[in-house]
Amino acid sequence: MSAVFDVFNDFYLDVPDSIDNKFFNLGVNFDMLYDFQIAESNFSFAIGAGIGSHNFYSNAFVVEDSLNVSALYPIKSLHPGTSYKKNKISYTYFDVPLEFRLRTKKNFRAAVGFKVGFLIDNHSKYRGDDYIFGTTDKIHVKFKDVPNIEKLRYGVTATVGWKFINLMGFYSLTDLFTKDKGPETYPISIGISLMPF
Repeated sequence: MSAVFDVFNDFYLDVPDSIDNKFFNLGVNFDMLYDFQIAESNFSFAIGAGIGSHNFYSNAFVVEDSLNVSALYPIKSLHPGTSYKKNKISYTYFDVPLEFRLRTKKNFRAAVGFKVGFLIDNHSKYRGDDYIFGTTDKIHVKFKDVPNIEKLRYGVTATVGWKFINLMGFYSLTDLFTKDKGPETYPISIGISLMPF
């Protein structure tokens, strides 16, 4: 059994040109995997379960139209003078990762894999001027259940490193939003993976 803790940044591809997506979108994963060694070789197969939490920082709100299709609208399209400190969408998946692993006697590690995730939570947070009434009064609001966040995600994973410190990557094959129900933008996660045991 191995425990894996990832700290990463999400890069969002194909974000609409009108939206300012922030460069830093910090996220974390925690997985527990059971390793099955392949004969007496340095290779193994691992399967497990975990939690993946992601953030999407931008200058936009998610707005759902009468056809239940979500779109990203810049905050300042409501009131041009609006100033804010934080605006993000957060979403969390219960993941089932699978990996094909290599570990040498000198503790070089590498793995490629695939994971499927099931959405268990999503929300948005905003802190800044009161955009509803267009004043400079400060508000802090949180909305549960951002519409049309993808409920089933999947993608490919890769790690490479030495001993317990690795570089990790996750390439999502699904969009952030449900197909045909929102912008076609999807994340790539790149970061550090720690495997203390």
